[in-house]
Amino acid sequence: MLHTVCIECGLEHQDPTAYACVACSGIILPVFRNKVDSSLQDREQNGIWKYHRYLPPVSKHHRIYLGEGSTPLIPSVKLGKTLEIGELYFKYEGGNPTGSYKDRIAAMGVSWAQAAGRTSCIGTTSGNAGAAVAAYARRAEIPYHLYVLEHMAEAKLAQVLLHHADVRKIKGFGTDPAVGELIFERIFAAAAKRNWEVMITAYRYNPFAMEGVKTIAYELFDQLQGVPSRIYSPAGGGGLYCGIWKGFHELQSDGWVSATPHLVAVQPEGCSNMARAYLNGSETPLYGPSTTSISGLQVPNPPDGRLALKIMKSGDGSALTVSDALIWEAQEMLAEQEGIFCETAAAASVAGLIQAHRDGSELSGERIVCILSGSGFKDSGRLSEMTRYRTVPCLDVSELDI
Repeated sequence: MLHTVCIECGLEHQDPTAYACVACSGIILPVFRNKVDSSLQDREQNGIWKYHRYLPPVSKHHRIYLGEGSTPLIPSVKLGKTLEIGELYFKYEGGNPTGSYKDRIAAMGVSWAQAAGRTSCIGTTSGNAGAAVAAYARRAEIPYHLYVLEHMAEAKLAQVLLHHADVRKIKGFGTDPAVGELIFERIFAAAAKRNWEVMITAYRYNPFAMEGVKTIAYELFDQLQGVPSRIYSPAGGGGLYCGIWKGFHELQSDGWVSATPHLVAVQPEGCSNMARAYLNGSETPLYGPSTTSISGLQVPNPPDGRLALKIMKSGDGSALTVSDALIWEAQEMLAEQEGIFCETAAAASVAGLIQAHRDGSELSGERIVCILSGSGFKDSGRLSEMTRYRTVPCLDVSELDI
């Protein structure tokens, strides 16, 4: 049986149509009343649906599956040694159908919307969420109305348009917090009036869709046959960070694990609203304009920021900031040393680990996982930039020396 609990006032909700607390408008989190004793996985199901016992109830008929989940956990061959880490792994979410972890959210959210009889989906994106929801909504034959950053990466925009979403660019979205809040208000008003599903990838706006994220934690537990000591995660809106925490918290509550990992949220200095708040002891993100150039982490008003800070304050996590330059460096190091090409935002997790090492953190006894949230092919411009100094000679066949 599914119910929800407000993180602010503790009020329980039995109504599955409530997406925020009816008493204080706080974030609500889905909670399952029945402890699962038999098995974490249903091995007859695929992807995230292997864990359907821990997900909001959706019948098999309404579940949408495009191959999401079951992404690889790749052991480091070089970077871990360079940073003197006991064990280092990369959870590569670029292996999802549209190239990012947002496919987990889209699969859960669009399936939930379809089961609820929603007539359309509506939402916002900096890129990856839009591509994911567009694909799953097209699969479900549900229209998708989307509002995006004014300067959205062209490759990500092309992915959305490929699936025939109804797209509008919004001036100031992604840099001005006030613009973001106004968009969210209008989206919710339209959704309530027209029986549409709000597909904004944050617990604050759709706690049921966000349950797809926690399957990353379940997979890590299965892949490692245990838990890592630390997880480094890129942080924009805070949802990825919170979802992974929730997954491990549930594993602990139900007796699967005795301890949970320490979660480190990594933000770029130019949009470090949660990290600065954590370092200053604030319970609320320190809002301000975003100046980072890292696509996907340009979230000046992080919707799940308060929840993320609660997690950090509880002792389960922390946060740090890194420069854009270090994120680019980490992205190139992954490609050159590990053979992994992730998107720039994803490399923030590795940049955070590098920064921790440079700051003198003792990591030799640690078992660390870096979340690589998306594929490098999401940004063709960055790919061109990384290879701009490499030339390829064109030879006559007679010149071959092999």
